[in-house]
Amino acid sequence: MRRPPTRATPGLWLALLLALGGGLILNLMPCVLPVLSLKALGLAQSGDSRARARQHALAYTAGVLVSMLALGALVLALRRAGLALGWGFQLQQPLVVAVLGLLIFAFGLSLSGLWQLDIRLGARTGALLRRDGMAGDFFTGVLAVVLATPCTAPFMGAALAYAFTGPPAGGLLVFLALGLGLALPFLLIGLVPALARRLPKPGPWMERFKQLLAFPLYATAAWLLFVLAALRGPEAVWQFLLAAIALALALWAATQARLGGARGWRVLALLALLAMAWPLASVQHLPRPQAATAGVTRDGLPQVAWSEQALADLRRQHRVVFVNMTADWCVSCKANEKTVFERPAFRR
Repeated sequence: MRRPPTRATPGLWLALLLALGGGLILNLMPCVLPVLSLKALGLAQSGDSRARARQHALAYTAGVLVSMLALGALVLALRRAGLALGWGFQLQQPLVVAVLGLLIFAFGLSLSGLWQLDIRLGARTGALLRRDGMAGDFFTGVLAVVLATPCTAPFMGAALAYAFTGPPAGGLLVFLALGLGLALPFLLIGLVPALARRLPKPGPWMERFKQLLAFPLYATAAWLLFVLAALRGPEAVWQFLLAAIALALALWAATQARLGGARGWRVLALLALLAMAWPLASVQHLPRPQAATAGVTRDGLPQVAWSEQALADLRRQHRVVFVNMTADWCVSCKANEKTVFERPAFRR
């Protein structure tokens, strides 16, 4: 009996090239495209000099590369400790998903005009939230990496396979190449004057476009809420919505205080922010929903929960088995389930 051919992981140079291409394509994913659009829009609106544009691009790129390097180091350290983690592993944590969803929701509210990103909630926080500063550019690069982790672009699979199974130094280089590809479009706009000149001229259309970009952010927050529901059930949805209402109230009250309102607005903003702690803590401590039971069918195909014993039993019976390695946060996985797995040819 012939053994099926095994698929080898690529060498380092090929993995770096694939990672660079995968990171570049990530910019087109719905998770990342709103962030890149906002950065390009801000650059077009600013009218800064070439030197200032280079600083914006380099700070954004630094945020992306540092974040990718930290993510790669964490994955490799956990792998060395005996834990097998893959791309997007942090989205298995309900608190991370909830906080990320609230952050995206807050950015959407800002684009819709409820609050301004230059609100001063303290010196360090204000520096992070202002998009026109170096810290803001760096922070936006960090945010782009966080939003990119739920998406998997073409070419990334083989590159990440090398990063997760190859030498640690090569794995870190793969993560850096992935980050460079993610930052490359905005980096080129900032460094190449000819590309910067092709950006649309500032005008009233930019305000409408900025408001339009709020809706992809709302959609991203809604998708993260779906992921949270899969992790912790319907109760987590209720707790997230309570936190989102408190956050919106805090941002609105802070805006009133910034416009010259009484001190009571600042007190209300602080109380609303503190009120978010209770639903977020509740989300983290909710029990996991019960797993699907064995024998559930979908489109005529029997489904069973994964176990090595179940797989071995089915193979001894000479049954055809398809192992679906998926996740609720994996956009590509869900797309495959809808467009490929439900096809009659695949079922046959």
